[in-house]
Amino acid sequence: MSVEEKLKTIVEFPEVRVVEASAGSGKTYALAARYIQLLLNPSLKDDSQSIRSILALTFTNKSAFEMKARILEFLKSLAFKKMNDVELKALLDPIGITEEQASQEAFKIMDDLIRHYNFFQVQTIDKFINALLSGCAFKIGLTANFKIRTNVKEYLQYSLDDFIDQATNDAGFRQIFEYFLDNYLYLENRIGWFPKEDLLILVCDLFYQHNTYGFDFQESSIIPDDLLKAKTKILKQMYSLKEILPEGTHKVFRRSLDKFLEKSRRGFDIDSVSDYFLREEFPIKKGNDVSDVLEKSWDNIRTDLRQLCETESVSVFNPAIRIFNHVFEGFKELSSKNDVLFLPELNKKAGYLFDAEYVTVQELYYRLASRFRHYLIDEFQDTSTLQWHNLEKMTEEALSTGGSLFYVGDRKQAIYGFRGGEVGLFDSVKNNFSVFNVKNDFLSKNWRSHRHIVEFNNEVFSISNLKRFLKQKEMFELEKNKKDIVIFGVEDLEKVSSLFVTAQQ
Repeated sequence: MSVEEKLKTIVEFPEVRVVEASAGSGKTYALAARYIQLLLNPSLKDDSQSIRSILALTFTNKSAFEMKARILEFLKSLAFKKMNDVELKALLDPIGITEEQASQEAFKIMDDLIRHYNFFQVQTIDKFINALLSGCAFKIGLTANFKIRTNVKEYLQYSLDDFIDQATNDAGFRQIFEYFLDNYLYLENRIGWFPKEDLLILVCDLFYQHNTYGFDFQESSIIPDDLLKAKTKILKQMYSLKEILPEGTHKVFRRSLDKFLEKSRRGFDIDSVSDYFLREEFPIKKGNDVSDVLEKSWDNIRTDLRQLCETESVSVFNPAIRIFNHVFEGFKELSSKNDVLFLPELNKKAGYLFDAEYVTVQELYYRLASRFRHYLIDEFQDTSTLQWHNLEKMTEEALSTGGSLFYVGDRKQAIYGFRGGEVGLFDSVKNNFSVFNVKNDFLSKNWRSHRHIVEFNNEVFSISNLKRFLKQKEMFELEKNKKDIVIFGVEDLEKVSSLFVTAQQ
């Protein structure tokens, strides 16, 4: 269905409107049209300055610029009555006004925009969070004139160097670094002369993870001795395996095993283990038999390697976490002293305001000099849990007072998982707000690609083709005698189908 057809749905408040749209189906158009409908809707005229009550959020400056341009283009077309009949009908019928009324209102809105352009709130989510923090800076230990910086690595390096200097005179701090070095040399089997460089990389990674997901780190109860014992056991098993290798064993595997055992006298890095151990079957040429003893030994090594991976994954960062927690304290002191905040920290800092109840929604609106009643969010599939946490109370307050939430996205295009993007929010948000008149729209008409490309896309992502592919995958795994075959049930197929529902154009 086209954008115009979707716009014809009657606009009622409060409302949560969820729009799923594939690439090229008119997401920016839909957002801009919604913005115009909110400005022109006669039922919303109680707000003396309606521009102030609408907040549109995007992920990039380019997207914000494009949305603003499209909104202004709409207003110009309405004011001078240059909009075609199809668009005009789709835009105005849901709010019940005529072209003449829309033209007069468009002129007034344009005049209002010129006089109060700063209230034209179409911006990136980071810019909005920055404005939010600026209004409440003193509550997070900063002045109203704090500066946003991007050179976070320099501050972390300074804080790490300071912690290392303190360790020369503090036995407790020195013990923490010895703990790290034991793990670095014997468990990870590193041989570098400059572990500080690797440590700085770890500290920076932990800093970004801390601010992406909003949680504090906790050390695992597993100690290095547990890992060392597990690795020693595996090495013994591999030595025993080497003694019973039969004729016909793959030469490449035999050489890789010899090389691995030669280098791994006391411990090893899990990444250095041969990829052959990923195979369920022992690597042997066709026509040669594998004895029961060898098969059992192979299975035991693979089982212990799997358990080691799981154990090490929750404990390998223990030394780095311990160092990070001390470095981070110094980092916070230095940042506060210089009155700076770093870009990756914005959402985490904003979260403090709501978690600790430092600020109410009403106070927040007072400090922003605006009260938003309508929220529009672009590329919602890439919104992180932390970002949504910072918007949730405001959107809930808006909906409870007759406002609206309008979000657009495509779950298939979720590409920001590495920075916390949570595609699951697409469904969970509308479920949590189910009492507020939730409506789902699907934009399925492609305005960007040629017909043959669209037809090819429709064939590839058709439900029948997806089911065929999944069935062939199951059959392939059965033929290969895979031990852990993934079987897709009816519920799984429904989830896959719902994910690709907007792929048909």
